[in-house]
Amino acid sequence: MKKILAIAAAGLLTVGFVGCNSKGAAGSSEAMDSLSMAFGDLYGSGMGQQLRSMDSTINIEQALKGMEFIANADTSKNFQMGLQMGMQIAQLYQGIEQQCGMPINKSLFMKHLREAIMKTTPMGQEEMMALQSKIEPLLNKAMEQSPKAIANKKAGEEYMAKLKNDKSYTFTKSGIAYKVLAAGEGKNFSDSDVVKVNYVGRHINGEEFDKSGENPVPFNLKQVIPGFAEMIQLMKPGSKVTVVIPGELAYGPQGNRGIEPNETLIFDIETLGIDDSKPAGPRIQMPVTKKK
Repeated sequence: MKKILAIAAAGLLTVGFVGCNSKGAAGSSEAMDSLSMAFGDLYGSGMGQQLRSMDSTINIEQALKGMEFIANADTSKNFQMGLQMGMQIAQLYQGIEQQCGMPINKSLFMKHLREAIMKTTPMGQEEMMALQSKIEPLLNKAMEQSPKAIANKKAGEEYMAKLKNDKSYTFTKSGIAYKVLAAGEGKNFSDSDVVKVNYVGRHINGEEFDKSGENPVPFNLKQVIPGFAEMIQLMKPGSKVTVVIPGELAYGPQGNRGIEPNETLIFDIETLGIDDSKPAGPRIQMPVTKKK
């Protein structure tokens, strides 16, 4: 959500302006043509170096199209203001596509944008806040319908279905599946505990995406994904388990830093006890879609 709403302003390339003495220049197209060519060579050389230094894989032809469009555009104040706002909209399009996994409907967006701009009575504060409150659930719904989210949900369901044939796994009512490797001793942890944990996180294809490393990590159970918190509360100090967490109890349709939307995740977890000191901060963040 924040990623989409935080739109960076487009940078402006500032160039020097060289004044021309207009005396005797009327109708002197040959002199102006020569000046135009000289400026083109000079600026082209500098800009070519700048573009290639920014990105060696840049498509020069596409960059030139963008330059020509802006350079040949209307120079009036109103049009230039629209260009700057248009760059912000282009970045909004890009942000939505990256987060949702599919492009925004540009024609619908522009239709509603135009209608909203043309209204002589601006939207009131309450109406604006009500509209903003609708954005997050609509964003989540769009992410749920992305091709990656649908494919990952299906893959996760198929993986969980296979586990039901493995008698070593226990399924909870919420939908997580776990296998006990060591029972541990003492009392089960509660959701108010900060628990010292060794863990390895894996995708269902077996590839690791995170692990605790040499030192255990303290986790506040109120600040981790629902399936992880539920599993820890079923454990005691010294417990070891392998737990499989479906996407809706992990990071949901939003995903998280290398976790794709609706991914089913596997964790190997060892609990070492309660940490009474201040935790270093959770590495597994609570997702947008919380357990209902």
